[in-house]
Amino acid sequence: MISPLDKAREVRPAPPGQAMEGLLVLTSARMLPLPSGGSWEGYAGDLQCWLVGAVQGTVTVASYAQSDVLAPGQALALWQCGAFTLQSVGDSQCILLQLQGELPGRLLADRLTNGAAFFPRGAVAVREVARSLFVLEDEGAPAGGATASAYAYTMLANLISSPTAPEYGQEGSLSTLVEAAVGIIQEEFPFLEGLDELADRLEVSKAHLIRTFKKKTGVSPGRYITHLRVEYAKLLLQGEDPSITYVAEAAGFASANYFAKVFRRETGMSPGEYVETLPREERKRPVRRDPFLW
Repeated sequence: MISPLDKAREVRPAPPGQAMEGLLVLTSARMLPLPSGGSWEGYAGDLQCWLVGAVQGTVTVASYAQSDVLAPGQALALWQCGAFTLQSVGDSQCILLQLQGELPGRLLADRLTNGAAFFPRGAVAVREVARSLFVLEDEGAPAGGATASAYAYTMLANLISSPTAPEYGQEGSLSTLVEAAVGIIQEEFPFLEGLDELADRLEVSKAHLIRTFKKKTGVSPGRYITHLRVEYAKLLLQGEDPSITYVAEAAGFASANYFAKVFRRETGMSPGEYVETLPREERKRPVRRDPFLW
């Protein structure tokens, strides 16, 4: 169960003052729930750092330079990496902290690879900062910028002193099999013919793939593929006068009728009804899908 504190919310502390400006500023703390297959996009520009902590469920974090899979309890720091995308494998909860200034890059320098630093047990430290800010706000005393920056510094110091790799057999670490399966699914879900093909490519039995994937992520690989196809279909339906037949084929469904059946089951409405719920400007927006890098 997700507690009220873990529902979607965001806190933006006040600026910390000139002493910390340009050095370390915590600009945002966000609790982000994501449904299975759901995604969220962010951007880490000059002197910007994002901390992503996986609290519940499994999420992938993909930038142009790198892709990582986070199991519950794990965290990732993204430093000046540009655009990045979070995507949930099963229903998940993430904590996101946005930092600004020179200090995060200096502190994380020895841990960064392609603009990212992985922390096997880092989600606890990330979540603690967000919880502290949420509690202060709930008590009617929003944290000042100096306090928020102090929280951020303590968190970074704890992260860089933590182990660099998960211990063998550590609960929450993902197997190589599941990471490989997630990578193939995210990149090729419109073209996969089924789990038999996926299992053959991974050189394991279908039963073993399903059992391991569900144990580690909380959702079966078949359900994950379906979620991604439906989410992609939603994007395609935002185009001007979308063809249901085209959308079904592009998203990987065997036929327009089967697509309509699955879409209704997953969303509670037909593709046509979904289009009618979109604002007119959304229907004309050009649709593109940036592939996940693996």
